[in-house]
Amino acid sequence: MFDPQRLSSVSLSVIAVIAVGAVMRLTGGLIVPLVFAVLFFFVFAPVVDFFGRLKIPRLIATVIVLLLFLAFGFLVGLILYSSIQSLLRDFPRYQVRLNELLNELILRFDLPAGLIRELDINRRVSSFLFSISGGFMSFVNALVIVIIYLFFMLLEKPYMRNKVRAALKDHTTRKITIVFAHITQQIGRYVSVKLFVSGMTAVIIFVGFTLIGVDFPFIWGILTFMFNFIPSIGSIIVTVLSVTFTIIQFLPDWSPVIAAAALMASSQLIIGNIIDPKLLGDSLNLSPVVILVMLLFWGWLWGVVGMFLAVPLTVALKITFENIPGYEPAGILMGTGNFRKKNRRKGRLIGRSRRTPTTQNTGRT
Repeated sequence: MFDPQRLSSVSLSVIAVIAVGAVMRLTGGLIVPLVFAVLFFFVFAPVVDFFGRLKIPRLIATVIVLLLFLAFGFLVGLILYSSIQSLLRDFPRYQVRLNELLNELILRFDLPAGLIRELDINRRVSSFLFSISGGFMSFVNALVIVIIYLFFMLLEKPYMRNKVRAALKDHTTRKITIVFAHITQQIGRYVSVKLFVSGMTAVIIFVGFTLIGVDFPFIWGILTFMFNFIPSIGSIIVTVLSVTFTIIQFLPDWSPVIAAAALMASSQLIIGNIIDPKLLGDSLNLSPVVILVMLLFWGWLWGVVGMFLAVPLTVALKITFENIPGYEPAGILMGTGNFRKKNRRKGRLIGRSRRTPTTQNTGRT
């Protein structure tokens, strides 16, 4: 039966989603640092709370944590910047090697002679590298904004629940508190595990590439760390890039190329497919199809940065849908469909609640 009210509600929801998407795309420069600050908040808030339990004032604890974060970020950024500058200085040498390899491919497979000129790979690669070097200052500016956001978030954390309680009704406050706690738990766990796993992979790649003799191992370690946050395709991208670079550097000697490719593939396979799922488990409960679709969506919305943020934002969206009346089906469809564990927990809780009155009555008699 046709329901005009439901049709109107759906239409308004679609219009609202489109409007919100347009605003987020236009204001990405302001929203993206805020989103990163929220993610870092989930990581650093427990550390600040730990200092608080040691009777250290929250302001001092927040300053200590952020100074340590800044010092580490500055050190990594300094090493990365110097490595990129070295790569730019040595780029003509790699450019000659790349042209030699492309000419060899053209002769071997009888390709058109003007293919190199048409592809213009050298110019594209050099412009990309210079754009990365030039974007270092914009990265520093964005980091400063993230730190400012994060500073005030960490300071105001103890007062957030009181402000929500004062602004809303008791039932609504309880609902929002539960939803926020659920989002905090899942995203905090995801970010912490990803930082640990990506850092471990980056160290393995850095040490392994150093031993193999691959140039700029620190850059490859950082790239591995960063691209591990892009689900599904991130590890493929960094593997293809690193293997291509080793081919340019070492050919016709295939031994270091094979060693580097084996190291990259094995580390991504073992850590990404065994250790990472073991640590995360089913806590995210996100469908792989949904992850891929949202990866494309957030990538379209905010570019490569959106791909890094795809999983945390999708988790927050799913939990929010699950707790808004009328939108629960959307949250369920975004999940994996594995309800066995939840049903077991519910069964245990129901069993306990049923056994409790019996025990009490037995005690009374």
